[in-house]
Amino acid sequence: MNREFWDRISKNYQREVLSVFDNDLQGVVEEKIATAGVAYPNGRAADLGCGIGRFTPALADMFSEVEACDFTAVGLRKAKARCRKLPNVKLHEVDLCKGSIPFEPVDFAFCVNVLIMPSLEKRMSAWRAVTEQVLKGGTLLLVVPSFESAQMEYLQAVESRLREGEPSADAIRNSVEEKATTADMRMGVLQLDGVRTKHYLKDEVERMVQDREYELRETAKVEYPAQGALSFVSWDWLI
Repeated sequence: MNREFWDRISKNYQREVLSVFDNDLQGVVEEKIATAGVAYPNGRAADLGCGIGRFTPALADMFSEVEACDFTAVGLRKAKARCRKLPNVKLHEVDLCKGSIPFEPVDFAFCVNVLIMPSLEKRMSAWRAVTEQVLKGGTLLLVVPSFESAQMEYLQAVESRLREGEPSADAIRNSVEEKATTADMRMGVLQLDGVRTKHYLKDEVERMVQDREYELRETAKVEYPAQGALSFVSWDWLI
């Protein structure tokens, strides 16, 4: 992950990033936080990759202690300001790709669109760090970009070009991101606003969680409003 890039993004988060907190059409993520809070009275939670801390106060409302971490100094400063009146929140500067987390495992680990590194090696390190941060009997909530959603968006873009009269070959070619490579696409690494970002198939992310000895309780869509010219409701996977 590029620290300078994410520091820049964090400065203008509202303009640069599709916020899950602000755009979750059904409020699925906050509902799951509330459910987990009831399941673990006086429990501890972790916001792994908290960014500017959009979800951290919701966690603080439901858990006795919240450990929040991110690897960008700019994001952490904003998260600290957001949580300044929340004494049960501790903030840490942590690079999950390096696998060293300075607090003990928790009852509820929360990780939203963090395991998106294009590098397989770095992504696997982050996966290990995240999945090892949950106590036995605890719960992990993941949100990851959906490959199926990206594919549907691509197909709709092709259909839109066909309706405008473009020949089939041109419609297919012109709907692909300029910098996309075959190798990246096979690994689910797609351009998201010009940034190489890992996307997951539903079966893929479910298998990865189960391979790490988790019981899969639920898979759901986190749906977002249609944006731009396409009337397409995109989604991420919630595990």
